[in-house]
Amino acid sequence: MRRMIALLFAFVAIVLSAGNLAAHYTYILPEHFRVSSGDTVLVGFHSGDGFPESTAILKRLQEPAIHTSRGKLAIDGLKEDGKRLAATVRVADAGHIIVTAVNAASTEDMRPASFEKYLAEEGLGHIIAARKERGESEKNGKERYTMYAKTILLSGAPGEAYKTAVGLPLEIVPEKDPYRLQPGEALPVRVLLRGAPAPNLEVKATSATEPAHVVGRTDAQGRLTVPVNKGQWRLHTIHMERASGEVDWESVWTTLTFEVS
Repeated sequence: MRRMIALLFAFVAIVLSAGNLAAHYTYILPEHFRVSSGDTVLVGFHSGDGFPESTAILKRLQEPAIHTSRGKLAIDGLKEDGKRLAATVRVADAGHIIVTAVNAASTEDMRPASFEKYLAEEGLGHIIAARKERGESEKNGKERYTMYAKTILLSGAPGEAYKTAVGLPLEIVPEKDPYRLQPGEALPVRVLLRGAPAPNLEVKATSATEPAHVVGRTDAQGRLTVPVNKGQWRLHTIHMERASGEVDWESVWTTLTFEVS
């Protein structure tokens, strides 16, 4: 009996450890990416490593908003819809429409092996090196992370608003309109950290037909070219830096979703 109990506790520990390897990505997925003025569109706020299905309800979602030529407007009426939050948004403008949201800060205290594996999986090798240099490789990793999500819709004729930086602390900004890409074209993007170019960040891409994969690292100007094909896409990246106080590390995550016709 004691042996069975011990094995049960060991199994639970393994499951909990595996679940901490990385938090789920927060991302936004509208019912339709191409809309028209006067339409109503259901916008989903998802949590999940895969794409496009959400696997958990976001409990800390804040500041869902729509950005148009008229400015920033709060999104009201969020409700649970299966394993996601969702709201109906009325399209009142033409051109590109940007929707954003924040998954508020949370703290994780991860065992050394789990933390190092998570860092490796997310391309944060410099954090692994920093921990080793300070003799912290065998210490728990205490991290506070905040997630920012962004999507771009198109209403009617395209303009230039797709390249608008809306001021997220970490933000992926397309440098070409994803809705005007020609077959075989790649999507150039720029990653901004607090409004400035974010160099050497690993960016991953995923679609309904392609699992998450590394597409490269940003250059000194925060730029990267992403190979894409027809379909819905999610890009994501993470920036982590040394923190003080009750946590050792502070990270910001960001996602961008869009559609290529």
